[in-house]
Amino acid sequence: MRLLATILIIFVTITKSFSSDSITVYLFLLDECRICQELAPEINAIHQEFAKKNIGFIGLFPNFASKQGGIDKFKKKYNITLHTRTDYYKKIAQKFNAEILPTAVVYNETKQKIEYIGAINDLFYKPGKRKAQSTNHYLRDALGSVINGVSPEIKSTQPIGCFINFNDNLLNH
Repeated sequence: MRLLATILIIFVTITKSFSSDSITVYLFLLDECRICQELAPEINAIHQEFAKKNIGFIGLFPNFASKQGGIDKFKKKYNITLHTRTDYYKKIAQKFNAEILPTAVVYNETKQKIEYIGAINDLFYKPGKRKAQSTNHYLRDALGSVINGVSPEIKSTQPIGCFINFNDNLLNH
């Protein structure tokens, strides 16, 4: 009985410390990308659900082709409410080795650890090729795990979409 109580105390301590960590979801997006556009409702639903649970969200537009006017139109047309900004110098994209838009990164700011990186879901299986509906909700599942104090079962997936243009940055303009 004493061993069980000790194990329970250790579990609660670990779970409590993990769940109190600062978690941010970085979403790499492109306003002109059809896949980003089609995943906007899912992004909105995830943001609405998990922002209430102290998960931070930021949408990043790393390609210089995404000008503020286009980003604003994208946000308005698809009702994107999460905070967005550009990443023209690709500093955040490079930090996470993001190459495809959209890519989701669930990052534990406290531990400086990527909990999940990859596709939002499996709606698209190739660029321009989609299923009728997604069957795997990678980002939602990863966030559910993190909130429950456990590491996500799936840590990474291959995102499908447009490329981040690393030759395109403010230094070249």
